[in-house]
Amino acid sequence: MAIGTQLEKSPPAAPGRVQLGGKWSGLWGMVRVRWAQMAPAQRGWVVVSALLLIALVGGLTWYALSPDWRTLYVNLEPDDARQIGQILAQAQISFEPTADGAGILVPAAQLDKARLATAAKGGVKSGRLGFEIFDKPNWVGSEFDEQVNYQRALEGELERTVSTLSDVASARVHLVLPHDSLFRDAERPAKASVVLKLRHRSLAEGEPEAIRNLVASAVDGLTPDHVVLVDAAGNLPLGPKTADAMQLSAEQALEDKLVATLEPVTGVGNVRASVTLGYDATATEETQENYDPDKTATLSMQRTEQSSGAQPVAAGVPGTASNAPNTQALPVYPHETASPQTAKSESSTYGVSKTVRHMVENPGRVRRMTAAIVVNDREIQPATKNHAAAWQPRSADELRNLTALAQAAVGFDASRGDLVTVQDLAFDDNRPQPPAAVPEQVLQAAENSPELVKYAALLMGLLLVVAFAVRPAIRHAGAALAARGPARMAGKELAGAEMASPGTLSPPESAPPDPERLRNQEIFEQVTTHLKREPTQSSRLLQSWIHSD
Repeated sequence: MAIGTQLEKSPPAAPGRVQLGGKWSGLWGMVRVRWAQMAPAQRGWVVVSALLLIALVGGLTWYALSPDWRTLYVNLEPDDARQIGQILAQAQISFEPTADGAGILVPAAQLDKARLATAAKGGVKSGRLGFEIFDKPNWVGSEFDEQVNYQRALEGELERTVSTLSDVASARVHLVLPHDSLFRDAERPAKASVVLKLRHRSLAEGEPEAIRNLVASAVDGLTPDHVVLVDAAGNLPLGPKTADAMQLSAEQALEDKLVATLEPVTGVGNVRASVTLGYDATATEETQENYDPDKTATLSMQRTEQSSGAQPVAAGVPGTASNAPNTQALPVYPHETASPQTAKSESSTYGVSKTVRHMVENPGRVRRMTAAIVVNDREIQPATKNHAAAWQPRSADELRNLTALAQAAVGFDASRGDLVTVQDLAFDDNRPQPPAAVPEQVLQAAENSPELVKYAALLMGLLLVVAFAVRPAIRHAGAALAARGPARMAGKELAGAEMASPGTLSPPESAPPDPERLRNQEIFEQVTTHLKREPTQSSRLLQSWIHSD
């Protein structure tokens, strides 16, 4: 009763002083008491567990609060990277260079702002200069220097233009300008070589020819035949299409046409088609000339006819007197007359009917075409939640109709031996698929959401630290306190017994702790905390306790 009286009469705390009483003070005192009761090994476990927990929580917090960096530019020249960094710093946009120093990273929230800021300053100008090389006049340069600068500027402009294509990551252009001369042997035509670094494995249809025409149109005297395209990866010839490439393209076009024709009838995904074209690689030239004897025609006709009557002839003595005008002399000879003359001629040309035919066939003529088409069974009942889909083979009439459609779609010609086959076979997808296992579903979800995987991994690490480090330390500490509590209570009882009867000794009880003893332990801890907090009052309490005995 004296102890309780002295505790109740303890002076109140001074104003402004932090009180450790109440719930939090009791908890703090309990922690201090348990820490003092722990063994050194147990204290090491607690410290290591606390450090691991703090490190994990700090890493998780840093990762959650760190900005999401996105790529603004890659493969920059050092000068361009420095200029882009200055532009972003002036715009007050945080950025980080990549490990190789050739890229710029900015936060995802400021990516669009960074693009606008860099575009307003002219953007990236990696590679050779264009026509801005002539912005500064060269007063001491020669004509040769001007020609070299012009060639450099033209190559730079072509590189920038070709790099704007969607399938081209970067380009490198080399030009050989034409050389004119008075001698034909000394003339040199224009040439160009273009090295392309592609974003994908191949270029789009017709894009190589477009690049050739683009480069050829920008240089005087350059033709598309003198422009060479080279892929930087070396996995695709960028020249004109070969015969094999043209054959594959034609076969693919026919397959797409068959699928597009039959899918509206059979359903989407229920048609598979394969077409093979046989080309004739030889070139033939033939000339035919035919005559028809039964058919003739007059080509040309010429007819001439002449006739003349009786006419007097000359008479008299030869000489001047007989030939003078207005003279009349007796004829020396009797008068004679000439007999009449007639002449007739006719010429005709006839021709027989003739047909001349000249045929030239280049390589690549289709010699034969074969097409194999597989159609799926007909779906008679769609799949539901509790039942799988039901399929039924197609009838012979339906297969004949599909065959006629396929022949009309590909231009079937029986005279050259074409073959089109349509078969009805059940696809493997018709079989009911077993449900995916839980690990497989987890893997699919992880592939679809990598950010969720990162946070899940961090949470798993936190749980592992708590389960294998923090929890064992707390369990060991609790076990030690539970084991030491009864021992201390037994020691107190033994000390009280000795004080009551010094001549008798009672062995300590080894019974398990009960709620009453735990309550006494809590009271003891509270008293100990109070004694440490108020040493003056504690000393007075002990003095009054001694005097009372």
